[in-house]
Amino acid sequence: MKCSVLFVALSVGLTPLAYGQCCGYGMSYDNVVVWPQPDLRLPVPSAKDARKTPPVQAKAKPAVRENARKLAMHFPQAQRAEVEKYYVQSMDTYLQLEKKMGWAPRDMAGGLAAFLVGNYMVLKGRDVSDEEYAAVASQLRAQQAMQKVTQNSNHEKLRDVFEQSAMVGVFMAVAYLAHQKQPQESAFYDNLRNAARENLQLVLKSDPDKLNIDKSGMRLQ
Repeated sequence: MKCSVLFVALSVGLTPLAYGQCCGYGMSYDNVVVWPQPDLRLPVPSAKDARKTPPVQAKAKPAVRENARKLAMHFPQAQRAEVEKYYVQSMDTYLQLEKKMGWAPRDMAGGLAAFLVGNYMVLKGRDVSDEEYAAVASQLRAQQAMQKVTQNSNHEKLRDVFEQSAMVGVFMAVAYLAHQKQPQESAFYDNLRNAARENLQLVLKSDPDKLNIDKSGMRLQ
């Protein structure tokens, strides 16, 4: 996701400095109950098997601005309007990335993978390639928990989880890339890293410091 996210983000008018100024306050995450907890023991499916797995799509009418507003509520009031705008633009960025990856529109696995990868980049301080990102998405898409999520949630809740996951993931990925280009003070990045750790802890239910992502997908070390 290294080059594509940054390029697309800049193309829609997101400046790294602006992102950097908004990311130091931490991040909380709603709808965790709906999130299909990944089984990190399972390998990434083969390309042949992955094609057999139908994508779970967020089919409810988009509610991007409403979800951006919900996420912005976790920031100080004076910054909420600006942060809401960045989240909306983050969703635009994600949808362009989704198209670039060749996925079905609003594929849940892609949005959840963006959340995992973006927070992982911040926590571990390293880039994640498109190939690695695709492996994580394939891993999620093929898991039974993903296939069952539609049985346990209504379409509106699935939409909210998809949109908020994609927004936060891109937000964090671009914040990380901005920090690499123009490093911020250590206290800023410490706050950002703590937020990433909390985000991953919420959905993985395990120690995110042990998470590893590579071309084979994600697993605990």
